[in-house]
Amino acid sequence: MTKENIPEYSVTELSTALKSTIEEQFGYVRIKGELSGINNHSSGHIYLTLKDENAVINGIIWRSSVAKIKIRPEEGLEVICSGKISTGYNPGRFAGRSNYQITIDSMKPAGVGALMAVLEERKKKLNEEGLFDERHKKSIPLYPKVIGVITSPTGAVLQDIKHRISERFPCNVLLWPVPVQGNDAADLIVSAIEGFNNLDSNSNIPTPDIIILARGGGSIEDLWCFNEESIVRAVSNSRIPLISAVGHETDTTLVDFASDRRAPTPTAAAEIATPSKEALLSELFESENRINASINSCINIAKERVVNVQKLFPSYEYLFSTKTNDLNSLAHRLPGALKLYIQKEMTNYKNIGSKLSLNTLKEKIKNSQSNLLISTKQLVKVNKNNFNNLSNRLNSTNKLLESLSYKSVIKRGFSVARNSSNKIISEKTDIIEDNRINIETKFGIIQTEVKK
Repeated sequence: MTKENIPEYSVTELSTALKSTIEEQFGYVRIKGELSGINNHSSGHIYLTLKDENAVINGIIWRSSVAKIKIRPEEGLEVICSGKISTGYNPGRFAGRSNYQITIDSMKPAGVGALMAVLEERKKKLNEEGLFDERHKKSIPLYPKVIGVITSPTGAVLQDIKHRISERFPCNVLLWPVPVQGNDAADLIVSAIEGFNNLDSNSNIPTPDIIILARGGGSIEDLWCFNEESIVRAVSNSRIPLISAVGHETDTTLVDFASDRRAPTPTAAAEIATPSKEALLSELFESENRINASINSCINIAKERVVNVQKLFPSYEYLFSTKTNDLNSLAHRLPGALKLYIQKEMTNYKNIGSKLSLNTLKEKIKNSQSNLLISTKQLVKVNKNNFNNLSNRLNSTNKLLESLSYKSVIKRGFSVARNSSNKIISEKTDIIEDNRINIETKFGIIQTEVKK
């Protein structure tokens, strides 16, 4: 066949033919490759590429499928992806390029070894930063009032924790519900840890004394979100002591190394967070016995001291007999002493009376009366002058007020016109609607009505 006989296609026809051929031949495939160029778009879709040593293929995870992916796509992770191959060409919607890609609806690591390699590399990095250092571990409070739990609200984990807490040390349990696996689980768990730490002491929600981060067992892919770097850093930065209880006893995640305590199971986490009711009662009984023994010992010692002190004091019969003798002696001496005291005071009164002169006292009283009379006359004279001056000023002011009053003008034959509201009429607008006017004259008030 010559080149002239080769069929001619338009771009649309060729793109449509390629789309039909590729999507029919490779409709649903599984591809193994290394992840790179990961782009978490604001729309919720994830764009990426899969590559091996010789080729690269574009991939996309639609937002509706992101939650179904058990592991979060990471650079360099070798995975097996399942999905549909398409050319990306859709003549009904876009005039785009024909560029084949895989639309991924499931993803898993290419063997446990791939995840373990990533896990070991991440563990080494975070350990070198000091996130697992024992010096940063916080102690667990002995008697918590509120325990915050971060887990799925629908699993058996929450019920196990609540049941164990109610048995050992009943206290408030505050749940922050999150998904414990899936692509968005890591971000929501980080938000829960930071949310508990950022609770305001003035808010209606109490701040937990302890946080328990828990989920049940599962495969390494199911537990992978607890190896995410963002969660590990949030756990390490938590100001509230945090207990990790992820998976079964044999399961270990990076969160376990960063937490303040690691519990093999969620039930064990509840036991670490709370004291035993029986142990507390036993301690109370022991404390009560020690207190009673101490009180009895103190009482016995006090009794011995009282007895010893009593021996040092003389008997009350001796003390009373001594004081009785002194009292009798004073009673015998008292009449004579009173008689001498009265005689001495009478002599003193006589001496003072002889020194006083009645005439001198009368003269002093007379002089005082004379001075008082003179002062009274002077005061009356001053008050009379002040009264006359004030009276004259009042009369002058009254005359001036009368001369300035409009009453004096009326007396000279003038008059004052007022409207019915008793306002003086000084312009047309002062005449109100009822047209009534009161005219004040020297002989009386004339009531009038305006006609025109």
